[in-house]
Amino acid sequence: MSEQQSTTVHRDARPEGSAPSPSAEAMPRPERRSRLAVALVLADVALVFAVAAGIILVGWGINAAALMLAGLLAATAAPAFALAELYGTTAARSDRISESARIVAGLSGVSLAWLVALLVIVPNQIGRTAGIAVMVALPLLTLALTAAHSVIRRRMMRRSPERVLIVGAGETGQSIARSIGRSRAGDAVVVGFVDDDPLPLEEDLASLPVFPANDRLVNAVRESGAERILLAFSRMPASDVLDRVRASTSGDIPISVVPRFYEITPLHASLSSLGGTTVVDLASASLSRGARISKRALDLAIGGTALVLLSPVMLACAIAIKLDSRGPVFFRQERLGYRGQPFHIVKFRSMRIDAEAHRQAMADMNEMESSGPLFKMKSDPRVTRIGNFLRRTSLDELPQLFNVMNGTMSLVGPRPFVTHEAVQITGWHARRLDIVPGITGLWQMKGRNDIPFEEMVRLDYQYVANWSPWWDLRIILGTIPTVLKGSGAS
Repeated sequence: MSEQQSTTVHRDARPEGSAPSPSAEAMPRPERRSRLAVALVLADVALVFAVAAGIILVGWGINAAALMLAGLLAATAAPAFALAELYGTTAARSDRISESARIVAGLSGVSLAWLVALLVIVPNQIGRTAGIAVMVALPLLTLALTAAHSVIRRRMMRRSPERVLIVGAGETGQSIARSIGRSRAGDAVVVGFVDDDPLPLEEDLASLPVFPANDRLVNAVRESGAERILLAFSRMPASDVLDRVRASTSGDIPISVVPRFYEITPLHASLSSLGGTTVVDLASASLSRGARISKRALDLAIGGTALVLLSPVMLACAIAIKLDSRGPVFFRQERLGYRGQPFHIVKFRSMRIDAEAHRQAMADMNEMESSGPLFKMKSDPRVTRIGNFLRRTSLDELPQLFNVMNGTMSLVGPRPFVTHEAVQITGWHARRLDIVPGITGLWQMKGRNDIPFEEMVRLDYQYVANWSPWWDLRIILGTIPTVLKGSGAS
């Protein structure tokens, strides 16, 4: 057996950003499931009690009987949600839409119990005020429960990440392992690969064991302590992989499959039957008319508020730029926007006024030359003193809020490239600008210039295919830690 096929789990120090080493102290899955269920039940009962008490107190005033009734109604939450199968998974990656659907189903049962209790205990006293309170409270309760479940699951999984064993140590398997290692979610850790004919492991994955595929899969599961099997692509025949999975006695360990075209498969892809064959339906990489209207409304609301709140900061930046070097406060540059239409992006000037004239002479100093048509340098001599600070803190990006307000940019979207760089992007990569470019995006949240061009384009496609207002808010909030840490800034 080769060194890469050793089943010994190494716990050597690893480079930053590589796949994390598996922890021997990971919480067993049954224990994690029970702890998660208890935490979710307590949160559900507390939230339902608070809402029920509020409704009852609004309708009938403060008294002990009202609080007892609220407690009785809150007690119906746990069994109703259990019947809706809300406590059956330990995954932090639980689909928000399906979980919200289960919460609505559970609340339907809770609402029925409330109605029966009110009609029996306080008949003929359900007034208009109480009715309005119920109509307002139930949607808010749904949102609160969904948010609480998401937070609890993420925290539980961060404390004890799910241990993943990847079947296939080829390019895809290793790419997936690196993606899991870089993920900010921290809800999973790769504990090894299963492959008889693996590619040489990259340096950042070298500490992970590679188990022989000719052995029973259950042995690899037992030795690695895996809690989930992930089927990636390998040079093994598909029939051999299926035989080993079917013959596995791995019990109730879940098995996940990486889609053949995982780069363009959205998070909410659906399954359907075509002539008796299960197929994956891919969403179009474009936004519907309703989605574009919702996104624009979100941009105007958040962008307008941000402009007002950040105006003192922007004024201070403008004064600092004028005191530091000669030239205008703002820098305008032509970029390609929505469907290839040129527009002028606005930023605080961070370079000398003759910076563009020196760009061609510095072409051989490009540090992103192997990652597409982009030009970036971490120590660009054209950057001014205050410009270096503005770039590190991303304050130079603030004037792009004006672009958001005039509609040439969005708060979240694909990164807009300089025109002469953008025209070099051809093929399906060019579809990234089928939506309005953004100030931030998944590429910004995951490390900005630290991620290669191909990964950036894939993230742009993933963003469009999975768009929702929640998705935008999540990316905006997720960008803040990246900016504060200065990750990938240049």
